Amino acid sequence: MKIYYGWYVVAVAMLFQAVTFGLGSYSFTFWVESWTSEFSADRADVMVATTLFTVALGVMGPAAGWAFDRVSMRLLICCGGLVYALGLALISVSTALWQIIAIYAVLLGMGFTLAGSLAGQTLAAKWFRGKRGFAIGIVSIGSSIGGFLLPPMVAFLIGEYDWRTAQRILAVFTAAAIIPLAWLIIRNSPEAAGIDPDPESDISRQAVADGLHRSWTYPQIARERTFWLLIVAILPPALAFAGIMANLRPYTADIGITPQQSATLMSAIAISMFASKFGIGALADRVDLRFLYWAAALPMIAAMALMLGTPSYPLMLVMATMIGFTGGSHMALMGAIVGARFGPASFGKVIGLLLPFLTLSATGAVISAWIRDSTGSYDLAHEVYIGLALIAAAGVYFLPTAKKRT
Repeated sequence: MKIYYGWYVVAVAMLFQAVTFGLGSYSFTFWVESWTSEFSADRADVMVATTLFTVALGVMGPAAGWAFDRVSMRLLICCGGLVYALGLALISVSTALWQIIAIYAVLLGMGFTLAGSLAGQTLAAKWFRGKRGFAIGIVSIGSSIGGFLLPPMVAFLIGEYDWRTAQRILAVFTAAAIIPLAWLIIRNSPEAAGIDPDPESDISRQAVADGLHRSWTYPQIARERTFWLLIVAILPPALAFAGIMANLRPYTADIGITPQQSATLMSAIAISMFASKFGIGALADRVDLRFLYWAAALPMIAAMALMLGTPSYPLMLVMATMIGFTGGSHMALMGAIVGARFGPASFGKVIGLLLPFLTLSATGAVISAWIRDSTGSYDLAHEVYIGLALIAAAGVYFLPTAKKRT
């Protein structure tokens, strides 16, 4: 049986997402100790780098999306991988913290925008019609794979060499992993490659009858209650997730957990996110999305409550699984809610409008670190996040039920 070429494109998309996401988001926390020591900086100062890295995606994302429809995606992704690798190499020779912050905000932010999740999802949407949702879900797993594999690698390199040498090794690794395969495999679409579309490309009559291919205008989206309720629902847990992820290694160092054990915790988060994306995705068409949201929110709230004490390492492993479950579930639910309410014809447009609001979650890294620097503990940060998560859970009650969607 001949394999549809789109699946090769999906495999490469998973790879470049694994590298850029795994190094940019999941592994950032392992540099914090080195940089606070090297540059005599507070943790909050270091967290500005990861905050601006995320903000860059919100700023550059719309332009990148426009370019993906008009320029060779193969070229853009290869340029993204090259810029990302260049950023890592320049970090290795930085002499001040502000230089690292600038590199994260510009070079790594640009590299991630061109060779990250936005590129991967766009490719899946272009190559698949009938199995588009499934393909996008498969592509998104790349970030979880990166979160599972790369933190232990980064922790090992930092322990085995100095942090500057580790950055140089990762720069070479990034360029070698992304550029050759992307150049050989990636094409914009089946039409651009002269390949027949996937055999399930026809839009179903039922989907048209249900109004799922209505095209929404920007003013209509902005007037829709569901759009604003989504921001209320997703932003607080995303804020908490960003705060926990970026500060995981400093937090675990405070309670006596080793770097390698911390890397295992990050891998546990990634595995749990991997599983939750499948599980929630499978249930999203069958269960009231509000109930799924509440079921997904509870584990993170419970984990943050346990973090108010001094949890043991085995308990931290359980908590990491809970945090990853919520993180993966809420991102999957966001797509399910957007698809159910606005339909696939306006999916990208709605996600694009949500993106600037969701980049606010990046401030969670700085907020958590600032509270730790000010009070000597992360407890107040976790208490604030618990309160915001409860407010968000209450707001989700007002999301339209399946019968109310159009």
